[in-house]
Amino acid sequence: MKIIKISSENLVECHRINQENTPEVGSVTLEELQNSLDNSDYNLCAVVDNEVVGFVICFQDTETTNSYMGDIDHKNFSEISQRKSDFLYIDRIAVDKNYRKKSIGSKLYNEVVNFAEMNSISYLTAEINLLPSKNTPSFRFHEKFDFTELDTVKHSEDYEVSLQVRINS
Repeated sequence: MKIIKISSENLVECHRINQENTPEVGSVTLEELQNSLDNSDYNLCAVVDNEVVGFVICFQDTETTNSYMGDIDHKNFSEISQRKSDFLYIDRIAVDKNYRKKSIGSKLYNEVVNFAEMNSISYLTAEINLLPSKNTPSFRFHEKFDFTELDTVKHSEDYEVSLQVRINS
């Protein structure tokens, strides 16, 4: 397996993986995913035999990113930025259903942790769905990486998230 930056050549595969992982990750159009990629501060995909098997897209707490997230009305990024500064927000991570339980998500997260540490970023942040259904596998995964609950936010009757934070050493 190799881990590389997401490119326009492998974005369609990332989109397929994203969509097969809904509702655990939010559904997006290919154009929306391209827009996220274009504006992301850090992104990677895992490739096995020239096939994308997982990806992660992150945003850093910068003036440019805050402006972009405001423009697209990204509620969870906004909620985290009201509570923390100097963070790297993990917007989405997804692994192909045929490659789960093979440590691909962990390898991607290890790269994210290393990026944050190398860039002296104080916090890693993410959110996990509580509604429409609690994403228990994501809670277990994030616990392994020392994430804890910062807060919960109920955006609507059928959409609630747990805001997660990890302090970098």
